[in-house]
Parts: sequence; structure tokens; C-alpha cells
Amino acid sequence: MNKIGKNISAPARVSPSWRIKELLLAGIVLISLLYCPQPSAAEEFEISGFTEAVQNSALGLSMIGRVAAIKVVEGEQVERGQILLRLDQELVTLEVKLRKVIWENQIEIEAVTEQVKTLKKHLDASRELYLSTGSVPREVLENKELEYTFAVADLGRLEIAKQREKIEYDSARTLRSKRNLYAPFTGVVEELLVGIGESCDIDTPVIQLVDTSQGYFVANVELEVSAHLAVGQKVQLQLQTETEPLSMEAKIVYISALVDPASGLRMIKALFDNQQGQIVPGVAGVMRLSEQ
Repeated sequence: MNKIGKNISAPARVSPSWRIKELLLAGIVLISLLYCPQPSAAEEFEISGFTEAVQNSALGLSMIGRVAAIKVVEGEQVERGQILLRLDQELVTLEVKLRKVIWENQIEIEAVTEQVKTLKKHLDASRELYLSTGSVPREVLENKELEYTFAVADLGRLEIAKQREKIEYDSARTLRSKRNLYAPFTGVVEELLVGIGESCDIDTPVIQLVDTSQGYFVANVELEVSAHLAVGQKVQLQLQTETEPLSMEAKIVYISALVDPASGLRMIKALFDNQQGQIVPGVAGVMRLSEQ
């Protein structure tokens, strides 16, 4: 009995040239993976700038006078509305007292008020008699009406005068108040620019007041860089403290609508919190941005 066997073919031979092609192709793929640009994370870049206080004002007065008292010292923390400095006030204080006495004097107006009431009673009685019995002549009634009308007009004149006197009193008090320098915001007295006994002109700086509870990071950037910024955008700052750099968040609150023609740069400002007073206004720092 003949056995039927299975035909097993020999492995096909791979030509050397095909093997070389495979190796070359693998090498090309490896090189492309190693050297071709790959999608990367957002690139970060830095903007250099400096800090400044949110409020830094040279305060002056709207009155001319001589400094009578300075109520603060340099470096003192003051509250909004607190008196910082006072000019001489003797004459204006006397004026305030005089205006108050005149305004509060009610003798004349009280007398005329009583006169009006009395004339009104007499007029009503005479009119009733004239209409009911005719015992009062018409001429007498008309005279009483005229007297009453004049008294009412006189009372009105006095009431208007009292209003004017009140305004003059308030005006004198306002002028006296303007001889005091009040803190327009809560802050620190940075510098006293006058001394007691010195004369002050209108709007001449007398006290430098600074609010460091918040600060601005200020930078000038190129126009193409400003394209990555928007008002309200949050950014990261790295600012120098007395001991070491400090990272904090800030918010862009201002982007200049103009580009400086001399430098080609655009100003930006970012607001940051400084309640702890860790950042001294004037220090340098950087703003970090991510470019997609």
C-alpha cells in the first residue's frame, strides 16, 4: 500500500537587496522620530518690568496760609479722612462764630411771626363783622388786609434772609475745613515736605502719601507681545522681596491704546495684592506668559 506524503515546501529565500531596503527604511523612520519637530507644550517667555504703588500722591491745600500744626510723622499709617496738617485758623474761626450767631438769632423772625398771627386774627374778625353786620367799614377791612399782606411779605423776607445766613455760616465752616489737610486714602506718610511756621501756596505739595496695599507691575512691551495680552487676564509675577524672590498672581488692568513712537513699545500694568507689605514699590521683577 502506497503511503501518501505531504509536500512541505522549503522556506523562500529573501534576496539581499530586499533586506538592505528594509534596513534603510527602518533607519529613515528612526531618524524622522529623532529629529523631526514634535508637538510641544506651550512656550513660556518673560517680560521684565518694575513695581509701583497703587496710590502715590503729593498732597496740597487749596488755601494759602501758614502751617500751624502737623498731625503725623513720616512712616505713620493713616486712615482715610484723618487730619494730616492744619493751617492757621484764628480769623476764619472767628468768622464761623460770627456767622453762627447771626444765623441762630431768631428774635426778629419770631416777632414778625407773632405779628402775622395777630394781624390774621384781627383780619378774620373784621371780615366776619363786615360780612355779617356791616359794622366794620370796608375801608377799615381793606387796611387790615393790607397790613396783614405786608406782615406776611416781611416774614418771607426774613425767612429768605435766614436761609442766606445759614449758607454763609456753612460757607465759613467749609473755608475753615479747607485749611485742614485730610488723607484722601488709607496709606503711609512717605515724606513731610513742609515744617511748622512755613507758608503754603495753593496746591503746593506738603505731604507725600503712599498706599502700598496693592501695587502695579509696569512693563513696556513690543506690539507683537502685547497681542498675547488682554485686560482681565491673569498672569504670574516673580518679584524681589527683602529676602528672596516671591511668585504671585496678578491681573492685567491696563494696556495702553498707544505705542511710544520713539521706542516702539506699549505700556501694560498688572495689579497685584500687597496687603502683607512684602513687595516694596520700585523693585524689579518679571511677568511670565505662555505662548501657545
